[in-house]
Amino acid sequence: MKLESLKKRGAPHLSSRRVSGRCLCGAVEIEIDFPAFWAWHDHSAASRRAHGAAYATYIGCWRKHARVLNGQRCIARFKDAKTESTRSFCCRCGTPLLYERKRSPHMVNIPRALFTSRTGREPRYHVAIEELQDWTYTGNRLVPLKGYPGIVWERPKSRRRPRDAEVVEFLERNFSR
Repeated sequence: MKLESLKKRGAPHLSSRRVSGRCLCGAVEIEIDFPAFWAWHDHSAASRRAHGAAYATYIGCWRKHARVLNGQRCIARFKDAKTESTRSFCCRCGTPLLYERKRSPHMVNIPRALFTSRTGREPRYHVAIEELQDWTYTGNRLVPLKGYPGIVWERPKSRRRPRDAEVVEFLERNFSR
């Protein structure tokens, strides 16, 4: 798994369309051929910690369809012996850039958030869903928070007794003799 294979190449590409992504500070720019091979949400502890988030969303593509356009020298690497993977990040701003796995040497995984345009794949898969944290947002209804424009929140579940219990109590109180 050599990062050098992601360097800019002069070889012809199968796709004429390319999309680029970059780190937070802009020092590293990555380009892939459109479309990406697949996309998914990774709930594993390793990705959660590497990104500092509930889960990471990745796009995966063939290594030969990914290139580092700028900032090769700004890329730092961390090899995780436990997961047999290598994670690369920008040495200036810390943005996660690449996730490579030993068992898939011809693929490279790139955080979806690096790209501002479409990558050709929607993340419809969930990896390590059994590691989903109880504090992860899972699509519950959100409502605006009064007095804080642009902030939404999940209302807590009502602590009221079930309506059926209230009806039974009302009937017993008013109609039992």
